[in-house]
Amino acid sequence: MPVRDEVLNWLAEAQADLRYAEMSISTGRYNWACFIAQQAAEKALKALMLHVLGEYPRGHDLVKLYRRVKDSTAVSLSEVALAKLSAYYTLARYPNAGLERPSEEILREHAEEAISIAKGVLDEVSKAIQDP
Repeated sequence: MPVRDEVLNWLAEAQADLRYAEMSISTGRYNWACFIAQQAAEKALKALMLHVLGEYPRGHDLVKLYRRVKDSTAVSLSEVALAKLSAYYTLARYPNAGLERPSEEILREHAEEAISIAKGVLDEVSKAIQDP
């Protein structure tokens, strides 16, 4: 199946977000790295859904997004890892989302793990889109 430009656009933005997450680590903005890693994975999953299903739903829950497409593709992802990364959508940005000061309480190790999970999502999705 040919790959639509819109799918490639979503995937390119996911890859750009992953680079921004990595840059955020180098500046000590670990909470921001976690949030942007979540965004990278979300955009990659939406690229996959658009490619396979022809559309994607609104929303940011990575587990829900993955469950919508997992039976239609060979992509295999850990729902536990997706849930952990998904939590950063709010946890990394708001002081009332579970941490009082996400900018201080989210550590480098959290950011490195978030980026690792996002990389795994992007790798799997990229393979599925380029090699259906």
